[in-house]
Amino acid sequence: MNDVLRTIERVGQRLDAVGARLVERYQAEIVDYRALDEHTLRGDVLPTAQRNVEELLTALREDSPPTESSLDALRRSALRRVHQGIPLQALLHAYRLWGQVVWQEILAVTDPRAPREREAALAVAARVMAYVDQVSVVVAQSYLDEVTGMLGDREAMRRDLLEALVSGRPISEHMRHRVGASALDVDGDHAVVLARSLEPMGNDRSALRAAVGEARERLRPTSSAILVGIREDEVVTIYPVAGRGDYAVLVEQAGEWAAGLDGFAVGVGRAHHGTEGIAASYAEAEEAVRLGAATGGGKASTFSEVLLDHLLSSSPHLATLHHETIAPLHAYDRARDAQLVRTLRVYFEHGFNVARSAARLGVRPNTVVYRLRRIHELTGHDPSDPDQLLLLLLGMKSDRWTS
Repeated sequence: MNDVLRTIERVGQRLDAVGARLVERYQAEIVDYRALDEHTLRGDVLPTAQRNVEELLTALREDSPPTESSLDALRRSALRRVHQGIPLQALLHAYRLWGQVVWQEILAVTDPRAPREREAALAVAARVMAYVDQVSVVVAQSYLDEVTGMLGDREAMRRDLLEALVSGRPISEHMRHRVGASALDVDGDHAVVLARSLEPMGNDRSALRAAVGEARERLRPTSSAILVGIREDEVVTIYPVAGRGDYAVLVEQAGEWAAGLDGFAVGVGRAHHGTEGIAASYAEAEEAVRLGAATGGGKASTFSEVLLDHLLSSSPHLATLHHETIAPLHAYDRARDAQLVRTLRVYFEHGFNVARSAARLGVRPNTVVYRLRRIHELTGHDPSDPDQLLLLLLGMKSDRWTS
């Protein structure tokens, strides 16, 4: 044991040289350490490396594991490396180098011609490697805990920002500063894409998390960055729009995203300016989801596409419109087993062309003309008059809101 202690004491006498060699090796072999400024290297990395050697020598001298105070110092140094931008792989590489340098110092103070010194050196080396393994586990765990906490803070900030933007609440200066550090310009033009689950999600949020991942893959603006997150049973994406071309790209990308989502209705709001515009676009995307959900998933409905449905569903005259246009036709069809409603729908779908409508219905053109005349008689609205035809069209659309 005396030979082992003598070896330890010799290494302890070379502590300054060991520290200098460690910093040199870190800079020479680890790119991330090379990027640290001189103040950090000399004021933090060097004294930390030297203190770690001292703690190691104490543990070897006393034949004991690392003390809790030395482990706390290691944990604190790991936290500093997180905030200095040192990756975990680089930090663990530094500890491996640290063990190698200490071993080399042991060899340097050992007389290779003296068998007892060689045996002492080997005994110390084995304990050094065990020590490195032990402290590496502590350092890695502290590093990962800190990173997890930081990611949690960022995720919380993202959720808070998303909630503030879509609800129209003012953004605090702190939050605006955090946003400014990202690529999202909340003062520009944005459109909101909303994917809402068609069924309650319950506690299983895996489908929502998968949808977020797909949104990041599918929704790719030409400039700036998206903000995407989960809000209750929906995935909300704030997408920067620089012009009509960008919006067209967004609608196409949203359609591709929706096609791959199972069990979601997707809506796209129009592009608006500034933070208040984001809240307006979210409300439009909500309406597009609500009105487009009846068609099921697999497609993205824009607010412009459902604008007419929006006007109808929110009109106080909806029941009156339905009563004066489409309700008499339904009553006639039920009583006579007729097809006036279907004829009117096909007539609309085929551009008000009698011949094409007849072909689609499998009847003669005169039959279509007769049915249109009956529609006029029953409703008082003439399908050949543009204004009255528009009322009939609105009546057809009102069906889904008055059933």
